[in-house]
Amino acid sequence: MIEVAHLPVVDVHAHPFLNRGAVTAEEFTDLTAFGGGSRAYLEAGGVAWSDEVRDELQRGKRNTLYFKRMILDLAQFFGVEPDVDTVLAARNAAVAAGYTEYVSRLYGDVRLDTLVFDFGIPLPMLEVAAVRAELPVEVVPVFRIEPLIADLLKTDIGWAEFQRRYDDSIADALTNQGFKGVKSIIAYRTGLDLSPLSRTPDQGLQALDAIRRGLGGGSMKLLRDHLLCRALDLCLEHDVPMQIHTGMGDFEVNLVLCRPAYLMDLLRFPAYRACRVLLVHAGYPYHREAAYMANVLPRVWCDLSEGIPFAGNAAWDILRGVLAMAPLTKICYGSDGYTLPEINYTSAKLGKQALASVLTELVNDGMLSQCDAETAAGLILSGNARDLYRI
Repeated sequence: MIEVAHLPVVDVHAHPFLNRGAVTAEEFTDLTAFGGGSRAYLEAGGVAWSDEVRDELQRGKRNTLYFKRMILDLAQFFGVEPDVDTVLAARNAAVAAGYTEYVSRLYGDVRLDTLVFDFGIPLPMLEVAAVRAELPVEVVPVFRIEPLIADLLKTDIGWAEFQRRYDDSIADALTNQGFKGVKSIIAYRTGLDLSPLSRTPDQGLQALDAIRRGLGGGSMKLLRDHLLCRALDLCLEHDVPMQIHTGMGDFEVNLVLCRPAYLMDLLRFPAYRACRVLLVHAGYPYHREAAYMANVLPRVWCDLSEGIPFAGNAAWDILRGVLAMAPLTKICYGSDGYTLPEINYTSAKLGKQALASVLTELVNDGMLSQCDAETAAGLILSGNARDLYRI
């Protein structure tokens, strides 16, 4: 068996959080649930949901393999029985005794050393300094473009000023605020089926003008497509990576138009071939497409997050599929953890277990030498992310 327990971990894709103190069993389920199925989502828009529906939601979330695995991992960490109430009592006691110290012990147990955070969630954005002050690990911030676009659309400015503020805000984040990359969730908004010809400035001007005049005709998609192209240009100018959401997400994502293959024309376009692009979530359940793209496109990487941990034992399938095509130097471990530190913890536990198992299979099958597999483990868990983000 390939040994990975001693290896450091860089979580290449997650979201920042602050200490919430003690949480109830219902809050813990909501805060760690995958898929936007929390009470906050149910009640968005002022819809009143019955206690029966909320109870069904809780039962559903607690009966996913991911949630059961997290309770088992935390029970083992605390040395208690693996039930939600007992685990939470131990967890809340540890938080009360010292949150930062608790997280230090938790992350130390899996050698989780660095978190690359997309600060676009939650909103309003958390202060990077406040997050760093509470977490005993390296925090690497990434700037999401969608909140900026939403703010600019609330104004009545014309295209020249819109473009200037867009460019300046991203440049300021990368130059003066310490952000190490840019992120887009255009898959949630208008999909990944965009043409590299959207980069022409006329498209941005015409699309914004149509939006301002209340015209339809796909003008919002045309604007977002242009702004994603501009974000790639800015990443090239500042020599930082671009994260693009692909594949699974919460219930709002368009699962048809989030396939990474839709990005092929854009990423092989001459103007963007030099941009370092991380396909977030490796496009799961289209992860084999993402792996192929990382193989044939010289500056494309795959991030394993969200499928690991939220798809539970699919972690093995994800790794087998990605390793089948993607170079070992272009695969990065990630979690997509958010709200509570326990998600990042159980994801790292699961990710290490699955990675060790799959690499051992490859050695036994004669695909990798023991030395190659051990090297690959270090690259996937931390080395590739450190190289990609130059941290």
